[in-house]
Parts: sequence; structure tokens; C-alpha cells
Amino acid sequence: MRDIQSVLVSIEKAIALEPHNAKWLLQKLQCHLALQDKASANQVADSLLTFPSLSNDLYPEFALALNALQRYQEALTYYKVALQEASDANVQSQLLFNMGSIYRYLGDLGMANELLDEALKLNPEDAEAQLLRSSLRKQTLEQNHVDELTDLFAHEGNSPLQKATFAYALAKELEDLQRYEQSFEVLYSGAQSRRKNMRYHVEQDINTLQDIVATFNDDFAKRTQDSGFDSQEPIFILGLPRTGSTLIERILSQHSDVYAAGELNDFALSMMAQVKQQFPNQASNKSTLIHASSQLDFAKLGEKYIQETRPETGHTPRFIDKLPLNSLYVGLIRAALPRAKIIYVKRHPMDTCYAIYKQLFTQGYPFSYDLDELAEYYIAHERMMQHWLALYPDAIYALEYEKLVADLDTQARKLLQFCELDWQAQCVDFEQNAQPSTTASAAQVRQKIYASSIGKWRCYSEQLAPLKAKLQQAGIACD
Repeated sequence: MRDIQSVLVSIEKAIALEPHNAKWLLQKLQCHLALQDKASANQVADSLLTFPSLSNDLYPEFALALNALQRYQEALTYYKVALQEASDANVQSQLLFNMGSIYRYLGDLGMANELLDEALKLNPEDAEAQLLRSSLRKQTLEQNHVDELTDLFAHEGNSPLQKATFAYALAKELEDLQRYEQSFEVLYSGAQSRRKNMRYHVEQDINTLQDIVATFNDDFAKRTQDSGFDSQEPIFILGLPRTGSTLIERILSQHSDVYAAGELNDFALSMMAQVKQQFPNQASNKSTLIHASSQLDFAKLGEKYIQETRPETGHTPRFIDKLPLNSLYVGLIRAALPRAKIIYVKRHPMDTCYAIYKQLFTQGYPFSYDLDELAEYYIAHERMMQHWLALYPDAIYALEYEKLVADLDTQARKLLQFCELDWQAQCVDFEQNAQPSTTASAAQVRQKIYASSIGKWRCYSEQLAPLKAKLQQAGIACD
């Protein structure tokens, strides 16, 4: 952070010397993004949009920054001009991929597919583009990329990440074609390739979850019950990934009073900043950090979090923060924002674990690439969530994905009632929600509700048997 701040000082000097050099403004924008100062970044972006001498060679970087600010239509405008100017095939391929990603966010899956097809004609070994294209629709016997992906997966020159990415794309398409045994074999190989190139010890994560449970106990709950910032704006949707949280977000954000702000890091960042401010000499290991976080000025933390979500939030009475990892901070959220709504999304344990296992995450969730580690993390996380439910029984709404799919109307009404929102019929027409979605479920949430993913793990019951046994030994029902 300090390094970036010092860079910003130098950039301001460069702007003073060369006010007509757009390169300095673009670098200033990138620094603000790195600092997650969205308000300042948007101000600089506004200046660049009207800058008289923004050269075409800066368009791709500017478009990428606009994309990061979720200003998608403006980003597309600059990508399109950059594509017209580009002569290098690899550059063209990357621009097409970036544009395809935006159209996927916006729900235009047909255009996204067309652009990815074009990108892959120029660079068929772009593993990320292959994976994204495979995710856009359910593949069919008549139309799929299995042969192409099989050849790419078998290529000996692949990097470990390339091999993993091709594997996840191929496994997804094989599953679509109901070639389950082959799908899991490829998926397992890809997960192993990803896991071997990560430095990770699941025991450290489990210790962290246990420290959280021990620290945020009955005494903490009693001590902090009147300590927070008075705001009813936030609705936190949390739990493990791949449990249906995006579906719930889309239902709620169809309401005229609710805005889907996405997966925000603001709460954790606000908490970390306040720990450093209040306890500047504390060691930075996780156990010490957890203890320090339980001693914060919680009204200040709640107010800081609300401020940090601006300018995206504040234009509707309520907003959704859908970051799954906020499940680690339930105690802090309750202390800092006692009127916030917390929705815990649950799904069948085996469906949850399999859905996590078959997802190649861009970042985070390092436990997801090994079935034993996945089981161990799931057990520890489940115990933490049961602790939260016992500690705050009236403050957390546990919603089961399967019940939502079986009876959308009833469950949607209960959900809105918990959030103290009046009933609006359009909430159940979530597939018509026009807000962009950047999650792994961006393609699925454009469809009407479906039950085909329920019980999908049973297609791999033999391969997942050891994971199931571990969960059952921990007292988690899996049948």
C-alpha cells in the first residue's frame, strides 16, 4: 500500500509537468484500482473519457480499467476500437476474449460465444478462453468441443495451469454428454495438476476456523450487542461457494429497493485497516489478528464498511454483498452492523462438495483441488456455521437451495419477509434480471429455475465415496 501511495505522489508530479500526457492519468487510475479506491478511480476514469489526446495504444489498458470498475458498455467501446487497430493475432485474441467475458457478464451469451469462437480461431491454445466458452451453454452430441479439448489436454507442452484449465473445460463438456466416468477421470487429473503447484496446508485454515469459533463466543455476543453502526442497508449472502447464492442474489435484486453490489472485499479490508490502526504493534499472524478484531470499535467498523461500498451503493435503500467468505466474519458483522440481514445458503453436502471440486477458481478456495482437503475444510466450515446459528439464532436466515428450487414462490416470499421487504412479484422472474453477473453462475442465472443440478453428485458416487465417508464420520448426513 505504501509503495502504491509513493507511486501516486510521483504520478501527480508527472501530471503537473505533462498535463496533456494521458499515460500518467491512466497510471493514476490503475493505482487507485490497486488501492481499491473506487470513488477516486471513477473520477479519473471520467477525466480520461473526455481527454483530448488519449492515444489508441492506451485503449486496451483503459478498457481493462473500465471493466474493473464495472463500466462495461464504456469498456466495450474502447475494446472495439482497440480491436480495429490491432494487427497482432495474439493481441486480437486477448481483446476478443475480454469482450466475450463482458458480454457473458451482461447475459448476451450468444455474442459471448461468437467472440470466443473468433478468439480461439486466432489462438486455440488459450486455455482460459476454452474454459469460458465451454461454460456458456450445455454441450450436445451434435455441438461440442470434446475432440479439440482432448487434443489440447494431451499436449505435452502444457504448463500445469494450462493442463488444469483444459481439463476443467473438457470435464465439463464430458459431463454435459453424460460421459461421467471419463469426465471425473479428466477432472481428477486437472485438479491434481492445479494442487501440485500450490503452497497450501488445509490444517492452517481449519485452525483459523476453530480460532474464530473460540473467540466469537457467548461472551463476545453479549459484550457487543449494543455496539454497532445503525444501518439497515446491507444484506449479506454467505456460506460456501457453489451453493446457489447467485440465484438468491438475483431474486432479491429484482426488488426495486435492492441493488446487487457483487462479491465485495470491503468488510474484510475495513476490518484489517482498523486492526492496524488500533493495534499498530500487533503481530500479523492469523490467531493474533482474530483476537485483535474482537476488540475493535464496532460502530466505527460498520460506518467505515458502508462508506467503503460507495459509490456503487447508496442509490437504493438496500444492497447485497454476496462474498461467500464473509461467513468467517459473521460475529464481526453482527457487532458492527446489528441491523444487517445475513442469509446463509445451504445445499446438500455432497452436491456442494462436488460443485466446488469441479470449479476452477481464479483465486481463493485452495482446499477445492483435493478431495480429502475439501472434506476436512467442509467439516470445519459446517461446524463454524452451526456455531453462528446457535449464537445468533434470530439474526441469520438459513435457506436451503433444494427447498428454493422445489417451491420458488413460497421460499422467495419468506426470504423477502426476513429482509423486511414488501412482496414484489417480479422477484420470482429472476432470469429477467438485467443486472450484470460476474460469478461462475453468470450463464445459469439467465435461465429459469431448474433442478437438474440437484443430486448430480450421485453420477460420481463411486469416485466420491471416500469424501462421503469422511463427512459421515463427522456426523454430516449425506444421503
